[in-house]
Amino acid sequence: MKVEVSSNFKKYAKKTVFFIFVFALTYLFLLALAVSLTLGFTFAGIWIFMAKPMFYTAVLCLGLFASGLSILFFLVKFIFASTKIDIGHLTEITQKDEPQLFALIHEVVNEVKTSFPKKVFLSYEVNASVFYNSNFWSMFLPIRKNLQIGVGLINAVTHQELKAILAHEFGHFSQRSMKVGSYVYHVNQIIYNMLYKNESLDRMFEKWGNVTGYATIFIGISVFIIQKIQSILKKLYEYININYMALSREMEFHADEIAANVAGSQALADSLLRLSLANHAMEGVLNFYEQKINVNVRSENIYLEHHYAMNFLAKKNNYLIENDLPQIQIATLKKYNKSKLNLENQWATHPSEEDRVQALLNLNIVKSDIINTPAINLLSNNAAIALHISNKLFSSIQYTENPTVFPIEMFKTSYSEIVNKYTFDSIFNNFYDHNNPSVEGPPLKFENNSVSKFEELFSDQWLDEIYILIALRNDKATIEAIHTNMLEVKTFDYDGVRYLASESDQILRRIDNEISDIENKIKKNNCLVYHYFFQLAKEQETEVLFEQLYYDFASYQKSFDSKQKLYQEFIENTRFIFETTPFAEIEAKFSDLKRREIELKCELKKLLEQPGITKDLNEENLNSLNRYLSNDLMYFNFDQYQDENLEVLFNAITNYNHLLEENHFFKKNEFLQIMLTLQENNLKKTNNL
Repeated sequence: MKVEVSSNFKKYAKKTVFFIFVFALTYLFLLALAVSLTLGFTFAGIWIFMAKPMFYTAVLCLGLFASGLSILFFLVKFIFASTKIDIGHLTEITQKDEPQLFALIHEVVNEVKTSFPKKVFLSYEVNASVFYNSNFWSMFLPIRKNLQIGVGLINAVTHQELKAILAHEFGHFSQRSMKVGSYVYHVNQIIYNMLYKNESLDRMFEKWGNVTGYATIFIGISVFIIQKIQSILKKLYEYININYMALSREMEFHADEIAANVAGSQALADSLLRLSLANHAMEGVLNFYEQKINVNVRSENIYLEHHYAMNFLAKKNNYLIENDLPQIQIATLKKYNKSKLNLENQWATHPSEEDRVQALLNLNIVKSDIINTPAINLLSNNAAIALHISNKLFSSIQYTENPTVFPIEMFKTSYSEIVNKYTFDSIFNNFYDHNNPSVEGPPLKFENNSVSKFEELFSDQWLDEIYILIALRNDKATIEAIHTNMLEVKTFDYDGVRYLASESDQILRRIDNEISDIENKIKKNNCLVYHYFFQLAKEQETEVLFEQLYYDFASYQKSFDSKQKLYQEFIENTRFIFETTPFAEIEAKFSDLKRREIELKCELKKLLEQPGITKDLNEENLNSLNRYLSNDLMYFNFDQYQDENLEVLFNAITNYNHLLEENHFFKKNEFLQIMLTLQENNLKKTNNL
């Protein structure tokens, strides 16, 4: 099979190779200077010592030699460096273990015309990749790659889709045209290693400094010269890396085209559209069992639960289910993404899912011999390996006693209860997922005959308005970053028109007007909703309760933003703890933090007094919160952080935000529940007429 690379691929490959060539020339020039400097330092040191042999000149001689040698070592250390992939979490399988899976791999390898992987590994993840250990010589010597396939991925795709995914992975290495990409990858890794991975050099300086205090002078000389060399090479590396990222994105499109030729466009497109949901479902299952660690409960087979969670979430979102797997359309992606801003992420290694899927559908390569059975059926012995991978995953967790297995039926009940607990009733058509049923000030008044029908108040049109508003706010934040030079770009596309970065202010004014218009529309609809349900409440003689719950939530919502701002302030004001900060500045920052703690503790106490708010907190969290609220903890003493107390502080900050959002959800849902009851009663009354 031969698939021609795109013109963009050729363009970025040429640009990247050009910048590598410039970098190489600059590097060789600096290397020659370093060699000259080392020889110069050495001869100068020897000449000084020979002129006046004594202890201090001997130290000077050795120091100059070591300083020159360390600069030279910085420039050549990448030759000795290697990258080794940790495979501790992986499980190696053979053809004897999994004959059907290996048969599929052989089939793909033959069609793509590449070499069979050196080894095949399984992981628990929803992912697949080709990997290998590499070093400087990897550019020149052929290396057999290993294949890693996540059982979570196999669990989320059909036979045909898995074939497409494997073809994509092998497609990266299958053709001569792609070798430039592989070469550039190695060069990029080498340059990165030279510029940013300096642990060995730091250790050498540390040992050198421990020998004698005089070494500090020569270490300072070495570090100064190395930093100057780094500043030159880093500037060149930026150009290499930006072009490499662009080349990587083109390589993804190319590998997708190879996969489409092997398994068809639709197979890879369907899997790409589903994998985000599959990952979300896997995270949900793992989070579920993370909450069960303190009660010593684990899963027997997370893939049965992963499959259930995937389809459960699909049904809640009204996705079609075929071949026992969710089918997600590209229109769904477009439904949630209403952005008008087209800004190429120059640091992204992959194109967006939407761009990849659209490119695949444009290819429209159709295959007739499609196998749409679940890929998990390829695993032998009723997927015994899935049990093994599950056991391996949970064996890494430290339980206080032997954990018990959670039955699958109990998982289904518990998981669905948790998801439903934090989901508003489907009757509202997701209108309140990103919108609150309240407005600033009293709701607008309408004549009875101007109130819309229930279906009109919660139509897809209003849902689109919500997503447009979200997109506008996100676009505004990005363009503000361009306007303040936090995001450096020369041009950007907005609503199909190209603009210079200097024109961002006029786009910001336009977006502000659009945001204001949509916010007013949504506010008017929120007022119509209020009026609609107030009329129902009057008819059902519950208007007092209705208004009480409305204003209770509206009052809480008004203070919610300021309460969240307190959380953001604590996140921002504790950032210095993870940075190198002078002792005096640390003391000053903690002094400011202590003053703000009074408000945090007050708000935390109010939240903990809310009925039922703590039932989802485990004993460890509650004890930590009680310790925080009951004590005046010291976080820094003389020259050391008090790690145990800091852990209590960060736990308090995290739980404050969690409890704040949970309380907001329950107050909101409490008001929506009375709206739901009013509508149900109204429907019953209408049906009985």
